[in-house]
Amino acid sequence: MLGFSGLHEAGLFNNRVVNKMNASTTIDAPFDYAAQLKYFGLTEAPVQRMRKQRMVTLSSVSEAAVLGSTVAAYDQALSEEDRQAFDDTILYAEIRADQLFNRETQRREWYGEYSKAVTNCGWPTVNDPYKEYISQEIDLTLDEAALKIIALVAGADKLQVLPLISAAFDSLEKNEGAIKLVELKSKKNKAANFQAVPCVSLGGRPTMIACAMQMESREIITKVLFFKFRKEDIRLYNAATRRTLNRRAYNVVKDIVQSEVDKSRLAYFKTLL
Repeated sequence: MLGFSGLHEAGLFNNRVVNKMNASTTIDAPFDYAAQLKYFGLTEAPVQRMRKQRMVTLSSVSEAAVLGSTVAAYDQALSEEDRQAFDDTILYAEIRADQLFNRETQRREWYGEYSKAVTNCGWPTVNDPYKEYISQEIDLTLDEAALKIIALVAGADKLQVLPLISAAFDSLEKNEGAIKLVELKSKKNKAANFQAVPCVSLGGRPTMIACAMQMESREIITKVLFFKFRKEDIRLYNAATRRTLNRRAYNVVKDIVQSEVDKSRLAYFKTLL
């Protein structure tokens, strides 16, 4: 796998590829509170209640984790509260999408529901394109493809974002147990999907670069990450976008999201790297 220095040599830090629209200033996407209430089946914002101490919290020391089928990376500038909002949102979105759609046979619908869940948990975006990924390489690994996509979406912030997610993949590659946890949910027969999502503090606001990768193969898939695929043997799709936390919107549904994540914690793992 390409490390941070390898990405630099590959040209992902060349300023000519920076999209001016991806400047480091955070731009708030509008949030539809009425749509949020409808999505969660609420008629009004619920009253916030004191919850019991969470059984599992991520240490603020770690800079990476596996969340279900997501490889996550964290900026040390994030507060524990913001990290928890990020973790719970990622896991909730995956749980919700899995409840409604089949990852293998309904990949686009699955991602649509996943994206909608992330938005309604308080992480809106102005644009979330879903498209086929065309590699310029004959052979590719999905983790390296994800890093290239994240670099483009991060734009001017890639120097802050890429070292984090690259280090997360490096740590994951050395952890066979964690790899098995990711691939437990991310592959089935001839289809595979996973997410790579770094979360950083930009202007004091938690901001994620959410990248989803989905693959269809001619053959039964035995490995997803850190494995060379021939371009001619697969079709690869991706969606990647920048999302900034709207804390007010997240707090409206925080109790609902945390409750669902806690109920599903045995099936949707949270593992430090």
